[in-house]
Amino acid sequence: MSTSATTLTQAAKDFPAEHAYRHEMREGCRESLAHMVIFPDIGMAGFIYPTVLSDGTAKGRATLFGPGLAEPIHEEIQQQVPPELGFEDWRTGPLTMSVKQPHEQVDIAWHGERIHLSGHYTALHPPYAFSLHPDGNPPYYGDDRTEQHGRFVVDELTVDGKSYEPGESHLVRDHSWGPRVWGLNQHYKWFHAITEDCSIHAFEMQSFGRTEVRGFLWRDGELHHLVGFDTEFVFNDEMLQTSFTAKVTDDAGRTATVTCEAFANTQLTFVPGVYLNEAAVTLDIDGTKGTGWCEFCFNRDYFDFAKEHVQTYG
Repeated sequence: MSTSATTLTQAAKDFPAEHAYRHEMREGCRESLAHMVIFPDIGMAGFIYPTVLSDGTAKGRATLFGPGLAEPIHEEIQQQVPPELGFEDWRTGPLTMSVKQPHEQVDIAWHGERIHLSGHYTALHPPYAFSLHPDGNPPYYGDDRTEQHGRFVVDELTVDGKSYEPGESHLVRDHSWGPRVWGLNQHYKWFHAITEDCSIHAFEMQSFGRTEVRGFLWRDGELHHLVGFDTEFVFNDEMLQTSFTAKVTDDAGRTATVTCEAFANTQLTFVPGVYLNEAAVTLDIDGTKGTGWCEFCFNRDYFDFAKEHVQTYG
């Protein structure tokens, strides 16, 4: 879909509803939907993450981590699902997901052994599809993907039998389909910043010696592509990002400055060859408070070597 004859805002509003649902995929491809939950008031963050492969192998993951827990909690299910099982009523073990209105409303839940989390997501802005960018989506990272932010109203959050009331919060929702060759990104930054009035996403990928940037600034009811993403960040002794500053510029010349402090960090190792270093953050966008997420992906060999030197040179 070209945005040359219309604005990105209108193109995003017109993005086909069919792409909110399950896609037919060729051999070797995958479809995934990340739902990143952010609960700074109780010191927790995490995600519910359904994935399905072209052969019908479906995985569901739920993770919670942060200072409100003694240790990170990870739960996972894998099973075969039929082609007719769709995202309008997705059920894999403890995971359920229901797209109530495409690109607008989703119910999501995980009822596992230790984690019980359910709630309702309502989008704050139209979906940003990478296919709307002039250079499209990097083909090793999917046929397409959408990134979107929304409000998340929690019905239940119970961990190891203890109930919490995080109230209304924000949720990052990422939907991708097609190839996914993780190791081709030697490093990336997947960044989200959300307030009630402004949303920012940046995806900076370093592959084959090139740096690709996709993303958007949503402000005053207008969505524009990012053309600049300048960052500074601080690591702890484990080389996890603990603070992050970003200045973004969009193709309309608008700018925004984001300052972030991580309240929860963890490292994920379920992807071969890379580490995914997660930081759930509280933030400020030009004076307005919000929440967000910052994921750094590193090649494992590089990360293990660099961590030995991070306090001297990092």
